[in-house]
Amino acid sequence: MPLLLALVAALLLLLPGVAQAQAQAQARTACVYDPAGRTGFMFKLAESWAVQAAGWGAPVTLKPYTDEATAVNDFTAGSCDAVLASGVRLQRYNAATYTVEAVGGVPSYELLQPVLNTLQTKEVYAPMFKAGAYETVGIWPLGAVYVMVRDRNLASIGALSGKRIASLDYDKASGLAIQRMGGVGVSSDLATLGPAFNNGELDVLFLPATAYTPFELWRGLGQKGGIIRTPLAQVTFQILVHEGKFPADFGTRSRAWVAGDFATALKSIKAAEAGIPATTWIDPTAAAKAELDGFGQKMRIELRDKQKSYDGKVLALLKKARCNADGARAECAQSLE
Repeated sequence: MPLLLALVAALLLLLPGVAQAQAQAQARTACVYDPAGRTGFMFKLAESWAVQAAGWGAPVTLKPYTDEATAVNDFTAGSCDAVLASGVRLQRYNAATYTVEAVGGVPSYELLQPVLNTLQTKEVYAPMFKAGAYETVGIWPLGAVYVMVRDRNLASIGALSGKRIASLDYDKASGLAIQRMGGVGVSSDLATLGPAFNNGELDVLFLPATAYTPFELWRGLGQKGGIIRTPLAQVTFQILVHEGKFPADFGTRSRAWVAGDFATALKSIKAAEAGIPATTWIDPTAAAKAELDGFGQKMRIELRDKQKSYDGKVLALLKKARCNADGARAECAQSLE
């Protein structure tokens, strides 16, 4: 009898491990946002990631969404184990990973690659990817955010005062930026801002070049409008998962792979930018660039200290990257970030 009890006890001890192994073998679902659906480059990134995830012991079934809010809401409700969406949309889950998109934080793709690689592969930054019941397991570039205007005379921050600018309700940064520019914020979301801009209800948009074709923005830009070439910020495509739905080492392996996939995403981004007519781009003056730099610094500090939207540790990394690339920047002699 004692032997029988011992065997039962041993089996009971094994059950949690067996259950965990079975759970890890089960297919997960991921809600994937792409305005172009299955044919878009964001969904293609997700497909490549899903192939790798299966090899890490976590098969993933992808569910395409052309509405980002619905994708994230379904994830929150538990309909999906993971969601792939923009960092700005996912900021309420993890402010640290969203900080990569800080206003003026990363002025070029050449700086963005080492930043994303450092964050996703260095152990010192690993804790920032876990937030409550969620974990961010990958960050791809989605493209620089540019200021798009229906009137080419609006080619500086100062010129935007009084202009109607699309404001995303879920993004504190865009709302605050519009206030500080003196613009008039018009409540919008990704489903409405394209048509509103094209119909003349908006004067200004903050969007990456990857939105140009799916949102048919050439209609709103017309012959008089343009896109200011200097990036306002960087948008990212992030993978967020529910805690406990994936193997213990999944996040580390996923982030390292996504960091190494930077060039794949960048190729599509640059193709989208190259597809915009050369005459549409506006090269700002040196004064306009300096104005944007100063504006970005003020925004980052306010969103870190007052709004608590930006993570100070990530901002410090972004500043280090900027100053390593150009030590003559005025901010490099300061200790503000």
